[in-house]
Amino acid sequence: MLLSSRSSPPKPLKITGSERPQYLSVKYLLPRTPIPSPSLPSILPRHGKKPPKLNSRKIVRSLLWLSVLIGVWYLLSYGRSTTNSLSDLTFLTSTGKTYQIVEASELPNHATPLSVTDYDGRNYWTISIPSNLGFPLPHAAYADVCSQVEDVARHVAGSGWQEEQHLDYYHNEPNYIDVKEAQSSHFLPPSIDISSEHHGLPICERSLTYILDAADPGLGSTLMGLWLSYSLAEREDRAFFIDDTHFPYGSYSTFFNGMPEPKCRPPPSAQRVPCPHQANHLVVSAATSGWMFGAAFQETFSQREIFDMARHGYEALFQLRSDDAEYVRERVLKLRTTNDDNNNVDEDEDEDTVHGLVGIHLRRGDRHPFSFAHQLGYLPPETYLSAARKLVGPSSQWTLLLASDDADMYDHNELPGTIRAQTRISLASKKKLSSGLGWEGGFFKDAFWALGLPEHVTAQKGADGPQPTKGRPSSSSSSETGQQRDDTPGPPRPQPPRQMLDVSPEDRDRDYRTHPTKEALQLREFLGRAYLLDLAMLAHSDKVVCGVSSFACRILAVMLGWDRAFDARDWMNVDGSFEWIAFE
Repeated sequence: MLLSSRSSPPKPLKITGSERPQYLSVKYLLPRTPIPSPSLPSILPRHGKKPPKLNSRKIVRSLLWLSVLIGVWYLLSYGRSTTNSLSDLTFLTSTGKTYQIVEASELPNHATPLSVTDYDGRNYWTISIPSNLGFPLPHAAYADVCSQVEDVARHVAGSGWQEEQHLDYYHNEPNYIDVKEAQSSHFLPPSIDISSEHHGLPICERSLTYILDAADPGLGSTLMGLWLSYSLAEREDRAFFIDDTHFPYGSYSTFFNGMPEPKCRPPPSAQRVPCPHQANHLVVSAATSGWMFGAAFQETFSQREIFDMARHGYEALFQLRSDDAEYVRERVLKLRTTNDDNNNVDEDEDEDTVHGLVGIHLRRGDRHPFSFAHQLGYLPPETYLSAARKLVGPSSQWTLLLASDDADMYDHNELPGTIRAQTRISLASKKKLSSGLGWEGGFFKDAFWALGLPEHVTAQKGADGPQPTKGRPSSSSSSETGQQRDDTPGPPRPQPPRQMLDVSPEDRDRDYRTHPTKEALQLREFLGRAYLLDLAMLAHSDKVVCGVSSFACRILAVMLGWDRAFDARDWMNVDGSFEWIAFE
């Protein structure tokens, strides 16, 4: 009773009966004998129930469920460590179609960047190009790889991705593994070198291959990319190669004398990739020029450095075939010493008078000016002539050479007193041909692709020539065509025309861009040689007038050189106040 309250201490008991009240201490109430020890609990169950027996079936079942859960967790963690999930990434191909990369147990059968993981769990990425695809790949395949590289690199880097570092042209991606290293680490299967070219030479440690592909039918952009690639390879200590397998104009030796001979042989096709720039073996073409010579390239190198690189490539590679080079020398000498092609000649003029040459390049076709007022049309021909007159005046000792992709410009009433830059290979206007097969309005890519097409192709595709073939090749289509098979159900297709019934399956599926007919190839060669002869003749002029929106105008500045083109002002741009650039 005394210890029942714990909230407040108990009051002491008061003893009465005496004069002086006394208080009883608690120790008087405690027993004098020791407190008995508490008893141990009984081994018998309460209420007479027996203890439950140990159920072995439940234990086995619990262990099985636990092992299943552990196994599932292990499989999930192992799958995440061996491959990096890219299922959340969506990419846009060069054809404009979107697709997603998903995890797979096998390597894809097309060129693509891959995310891999080593035994330590560190993530890397590399480029996978199956060896059975051959070399070179269709230009769309290289463009697709470069369009995916940045997204895959960003995904692998995760939180370590720094956008500003990737603006540097020579930034080394720390998570990238070169193809050869990836093969030695068993991330990729080993490649087999089956090329018989340059037999007996060792494989190059670093190389750059420029592919003359069908991504751009224009020769101007091809020459600019070729010259810059040559100088870039020398600057980075890479062996340089030129591949003309898919060149729409035919063989490189048709236009130029020989190719540069390296001291080593190119690596296997699987090791030559278009991106990233730090790869040991690079592939460059018109399809990948935006990544190779884009904003990062122009921010790393100054305008003068880019110009000098193009100039160095021009001096090394622009060597016309012997007969065309001889024609250019003789024509320049003839035009400087006599003026027989010009009707406006003074009778008292000495035959040995040296004439100055003013080259005028007038671009039409599908290349429109940069100037806002004429960007939907063309600069008037009189603009070029008035600019030339400002340079040299009305003196009769100057000969005006005209080169144009529009044959009608040679007889234009706004260009009096001009003569053709070269007459060895001349474009014919439709006005002078009854067959209607002449060149009209300038260079258009669709008209170029339609040259020399067989009857069954024009009947199936129409007058504009074959449709673009930029899709990724499927497993059931040829790797050379680059066409993508479309099995999407739709309305019934029309019956093929009668011209298609007698055509073999090989010719029906043939890509006439990269594998033209004999007649088409001959026409393309004439166009290419005429373009190069025009450039060579205008480059021997004392002054050049052109529009910088044209690649030919930019090339002519390179052929003149920096001192003549800009310091001496022998190169005049009539397309606004825009400066010289290599690529937009």
